[in-house]
Amino acid sequence: MFQTSDYKIKIMSEIINNNKQKGNHKRKILSTKVDLTPMVDLGFLLITFFIITTSMRKNHAMKLILPAEGKQSESAASKTITLILKENNTVDYYNGDDLKSIATISFKNNGIRDLLINKKNAVKAKWGTDTSTTVIIKPTNLSTYNNVVTALNEMPVNDIRKYVLTDLTKEERKANPQYQ
Repeated sequence: MFQTSDYKIKIMSEIINNNKQKGNHKRKILSTKVDLTPMVDLGFLLITFFIITTSMRKNHAMKLILPAEGKQSESAASKTITLILKENNTVDYYNGDDLKSIATISFKNNGIRDLLINKKNAVKAKWGTDTSTTVIIKPTNLSTYNNVVTALNEMPVNDIRKYVLTDLTKEERKANPQYQ
C-alpha cells in the first residue's frame, strides 16, 4: 500500500530496485511482483457468464395429437397404407385393407421414405390431392423403440398429416403368425 495524506493507493504491480555493489561493478537487480487478483476475478466472471448464457441440451419432444373421444374418422382404402414394424429393421406394408398383398421393405436406404413418397404420389394422381394420405403404424412385439420413433419421424418429414399408431388386428395376426 502506498499512502498519501488523504488517499490510500493500492499498487497492483511493483518493481523493486536492489542496487548491490560487488567489487567495482554496480549490479542492478529488478524483481517484479504481480498481483493476479484482478485476473482471477475476470476469469470467474467469464466462467459465470458462459455458464449462465449457455443452454443445456434441449429435449426434443414430438408432437402427438391424440384423437378426441367419440366417432372415429374414416379414410378411403386407396388413400391408406399400413406399416407393420417387425424385427431386424424391417417393415411389412400393404395398401388399403388388402392383407394378401403384404410386401417387406427395410428401414435402411430411405425405404420408408421412398414408400411414403410413392404412396402420396399415387393418391395425388388418383384423387388430385396428396394431403389425404393416411398411414397406419402397427409395431409388433419384436420391433424396437427406435423403429417406432423413426416411423413417426417420417410423417412430418413427408408431410403426412393423418397417421395412427395402433395395435395389430386379429386378421393381421392370423395372416402372419410371426407378428405375435
